[in-house]
Amino acid sequence: MRDQLGLPLEYDPLKHGYHYTQPVHEFPMLHLSRNDLVALFLARHALEPLRGTRLERMLSESFSKIAEACPGEISIEWHELDEAFSVKASGVLPADVTLFGDLLDAVRACREVNFDYHKLTGSKPEQRLVHPYHVGQIEHGWYLLAYDPARKAVRTFALQRITNLSLLKTKFVRDPRFNARDHLGGGFGVWSYAGEEKRTHEVHIRFEGYAARVVGERQWHSTQAIRKLKPDGSVIEFQADLSGLEEITRWVLSWGSKAKVLGPPELKKRVSEELTKMTKGG
Repeated sequence: MRDQLGLPLEYDPLKHGYHYTQPVHEFPMLHLSRNDLVALFLARHALEPLRGTRLERMLSESFSKIAEACPGEISIEWHELDEAFSVKASGVLPADVTLFGDLLDAVRACREVNFDYHKLTGSKPEQRLVHPYHVGQIEHGWYLLAYDPARKAVRTFALQRITNLSLLKTKFVRDPRFNARDHLGGGFGVWSYAGEEKRTHEVHIRFEGYAARVVGERQWHSTQAIRKLKPDGSVIEFQADLSGLEEITRWVLSWGSKAKVLGPPELKKRVSEELTKMTKGG
């Protein structure tokens, strides 16, 4: 504790024990190297075959304790493992591990990077030059939060859609006001809506049946409030204040007839339009 954590400890020869020489309010954060973080990244994916078992839940609790001690440039929310699903359950590709490690180096050294990025709505990859701020596990996937000088805003990039990454020698000054949680706090998932006009949507959705029970059991957003419309919890009203409606629209649609949008009108319109497109004949 004294030599490795730097705590103010001294030995008392009269009492034959150690004591603090000054107040200590908290222990220092665990220092994790690049190799440690890459190893944790691999270990997270190694749990896939155990998903849903008692062993997976036990291990996820242990990983959560480690994740809480990660440095500020990295965020890992492994406490949600038992609620998660994985797109790549077969394992992690070597390219993913290399990319993850290189991005960690860039974030910690404040070095610019460029890469090709294929947006979900794009027909082909486009080159981006950014200042990497943070690598995090968000909504069960790994993302890079980086400042894009060309767009003068922080953008979110999915690691699996990044290719041809290059670490540049050019360094940047990280914005001291940036905070990953604050940046993502207004959205319902990965989208931050940071570049859009500041606006809050008060969302109200009614759930019934199994959907009411599942929604009522989990924390979906930091601002959420859940009100039981029936004493047994079979019908509830979900409310949250969001900065945008893109992801909440997809979330509502995923529950099918078990969800009904009560407001706002804009969300009702989005869901209605999507349902029309889904059922429209070719």
